[in-house]
Amino acid sequence: MILSTSEKVTNKTLDGCVITIGNFDGVHLGHRYILEQTISKAKLLGTIPVVMTFEPHPYKFFNHDEKNYLLLPFEEKYARIKKIGIETIVVTEFTMDFARMSPHEYARRILKELINPSTVVVGHNFTFGRMASGDVSLLKGFGKEYGYNVIIVDPFVIEGQVVSSSKIRQYIRYGQIQEASRFLGYNPYITGKVVTGTHRGTNVLGFPTANIETAWELLPQRGVYAVRVLHGDTRHYGVANIGLNPTFGGHELKIEVHILNFDKDVVGEDMTVEFVQKIRDEVRFSSSDELKRKISEDIEFAKKVFSLSTDAAHRRVIV
Repeated sequence: MILSTSEKVTNKTLDGCVITIGNFDGVHLGHRYILEQTISKAKLLGTIPVVMTFEPHPYKFFNHDEKNYLLLPFEEKYARIKKIGIETIVVTEFTMDFARMSPHEYARRILKELINPSTVVVGHNFTFGRMASGDVSLLKGFGKEYGYNVIIVDPFVIEGQVVSSSKIRQYIRYGQIQEASRFLGYNPYITGKVVTGTHRGTNVLGFPTANIETAWELLPQRGVYAVRVLHGDTRHYGVANIGLNPTFGGHELKIEVHILNFDKDVVGEDMTVEFVQKIRDEVRFSSSDELKRKISEDIEFAKKVFSLSTDAAHRRVIV
């Protein structure tokens, strides 16, 4: 169930709930740790666990032109939060009026009057109110004033590093897929629709590709990747190129996936591309023959990543 703070909650659905608040972009292992503690506390108290999140993301609200930021679209974030076990998500529309709200006003109007939780669970670096001027110490004080308990969750640390969305964004932007996966708890991925391409992969290079059009914001660094491809209920393996096709003088960023052992007309269909390991950077080759040789090497590399037989077939993908 999704509730909106733009609508008054008149049926007291959330009274006494355990609520956690955050952007949860990526729903990474640090977020999962907070969400699981929220669920555990709600079970202990015999009430419902609730997530409050924001749309648009506050960073996006103040940086309208930033097109390479979000780890997940909202719908994907919602699905991942729900899968962890939280059914009720309160979506706060992030507006200038909301941004200007003082921490005290936030604690009273949003938490007490709208939600009325028994417990608020937040991360150690949680901030709230105008210019992020409220911190966890202030929230604890407001909790005593308005009658809700505040639980501060310690940072989730892997090998001495705090797991954070900002760190994951950095890893993905630099093509450090395995490092990003370690923090996310899953491989970075995109979902999109297969569109008709130039047919250069089939007609010139002999390696047909599915060309993916996606609304995903944050893409891995330009280069070649070993990928898993989910099409319907089936999983395949392949090689994806994110880039401008510099060998052919391209100027438009494209996502092209060569799928191993695959022979279907998939134009207009949805696919999920899961990035597993970077193979190499994008390179401008002196000829199409040189590029063909390199693509063959990329495919062999991907087969080793997935422990596939080196003679695994790569059939035509009709695009």
